[in-house]
Amino acid sequence: MKRAIGVVLLLVFGGLVTVCTTVVFLSMRAVMDIGGSCGSVDNEVYRPCPGNVAGLLPGAIWGGLIFTGLYVVVCAKWKVPSFVSLLWPALFLSLGYNFFDYGISGRQFGFIICGVVFVLMGAVPLIWALPHLWRVYVEGVEDDPKPWHVAATGSAVSSSLKLLNRLGTTPDEDMTDSLERLDELHRKGALDDLEYAKAKDRVIRGEET
Repeated sequence: MKRAIGVVLLLVFGGLVTVCTTVVFLSMRAVMDIGGSCGSVDNEVYRPCPGNVAGLLPGAIWGGLIFTGLYVVVCAKWKVPSFVSLLWPALFLSLGYNFFDYGISGRQFGFIICGVVFVLMGAVPLIWALPHLWRVYVEGVEDDPKPWHVAATGSAVSSSLKLLNRLGTTPDEDMTDSLERLDELHRKGALDDLEYAKAKDRVIRGEET
């Protein structure tokens, strides 16, 4: 049952990330259709944004960030390999395509420069992540070292999960003993304020001191 719930959550959050990315992609094209900008100056509308882009675009950006975080949390909780390393390249390569498309068809070379920047921002992490993804999903090497940006994300999520698991619970005896021991060392001067704070944080997060 728990595995089924994990699969459903994985599909839901992964799908919502895809939806948000698509909305950002299409919203950008809608704005570029009218010249690449819209809005107001000093409360006077100089070029109205098409449709509901003014609300959809920021909503999709924030939604994408939130749902990506939830997707990574689900993957970490159920220990499922994720495609999080592809999300950044997918976003920037798709937006880079928009810049190239409108820059070439509309002969707006400023868009082409932006396209080069966005493609580089998407291609470099993609090239870095592809060997790892090949070894994991094709060769089946489950313990293959992750790219640094994926490892950093996983570490942050793991720490967050540990903190969430401890919310609303009573500290166990081992944690209580460790905190008391640290407090005693701090009062005796064996640990300065910074050392005490770091050690206390490790105990609360369930790490060894």
